[in-house]
Amino acid sequence: MKPIILIKGVLIVFYLLSQGEVIPADWKFIEKDDEGFWFYDAETVERFPDYRTRVRTKKNYERNSVLAAKERYGKGYEALDHVVAEWEIDCFHKRFKLHSAIFYSKEKVVIERYLANQEGGITPEEIPSDSYLELLLNKVCD
Repeated sequence: MKPIILIKGVLIVFYLLSQGEVIPADWKFIEKDDEGFWFYDAETVERFPDYRTRVRTKKNYERNSVLAAKERYGKGYEALDHVVAEWEIDCFHKRFKLHSAIFYSKEKVVIERYLANQEGGITPEEIPSDSYLELLLNKVCD
């Protein structure tokens, strides 16, 4: 009987871990905008000698944004809860690149994954002033 209980326990733990993010995070608040709440993961901030910084962000969507996403992208987004993204910030030139974004439902199921190409992601873009990316730059590029 004990082996069956042990197997059930292992399966339950595996199921719970497979349902969401397993990487520990230290989410720090960035700002609230008209779509939801922005955070960055202080544990993933990685600085490079050439003034580039990599960091993960999380955005928790508010109800009105979920309804807009459902209307724009389809029924799959009706359970949208949050997105976790990985960014590269050029602290010197004030530019950014999005490397990945994973959209999760309330049940921690992946709705959609965006992964930039392996050759370095998208072309860097200028960070707009008065944006959450500018606030992020100010927090991670000290």
